[in-house]
Amino acid sequence: MSDLENLYAVQVLDSTADQLVYKRSHLEERGALVAARKALSVARLALADNGRRQGVLDARYGELEGHSKELDSRRARLEAQLRTIVVTREAEALQREIARLSSERDTADEEGLLVLEEMESLEAQAASLTSDVEAGEASEQESAEALVVAEAEVDTLLADVRLRRAETMATVPAALVARYDEMRPAFKGVAVARLEGSNCSGCHLNLSRVELEGVWAAAAGSGIAECPQCARLLVK
Repeated sequence: MSDLENLYAVQVLDSTADQLVYKRSHLEERGALVAARKALSVARLALADNGRRQGVLDARYGELEGHSKELDSRRARLEAQLRTIVVTREAEALQREIARLSSERDTADEEGLLVLEEMESLEAQAASLTSDVEAGEASEQESAEALVVAEAEVDTLLADVRLRRAETMATVPAALVARYDEMRPAFKGVAVARLEGSNCSGCHLNLSRVELEGVWAAAAGSGIAECPQCARLLVK
């Protein structure tokens, strides 16, 4: 094989390696892990929000209980005072205050019942969310393990390709290797193409008869030909 044909073999291996690297970064298992982590994050946030809400309600229920006890104490004092009052006007004022305190106590009781109901609902929801988090953690672990296996499979293929590339590259003159390495970035990784009939496999354009003769002449002379359309190194 000629130096350029060996370099083309390197190009094929490099393209294969590029495809494997792309495949590794776009593995289905990687997407599954991302989705599992997102679902787990949502479940954890929901559980945390639930806990915060329960904390707020628990504090509010404590406030209501304290307020109710204070109202009961004030009402008991007024009722005791009422039993000693003989002036009608003073008695009526105490009765109105006692009624107001009773109404305020009823309102506190009603709110307390609503708070308790919501707390019970949140506790049930927390149990469900905890199950979601546990399931999400298991799914994340499973997805992570699957990704490790999938990555290892690709890495094995990559290692083999890179080994064969190194072996093949050793047969190519250093100057040609340097030229190839310099050209690759400008051609999206494909610096060497094959002439398939009159078509360049790099740019996929047909070469004219005159262009083909120029390619043949260059290949016969220096052994290195370029595509007159895209300037890639061209293997006959």
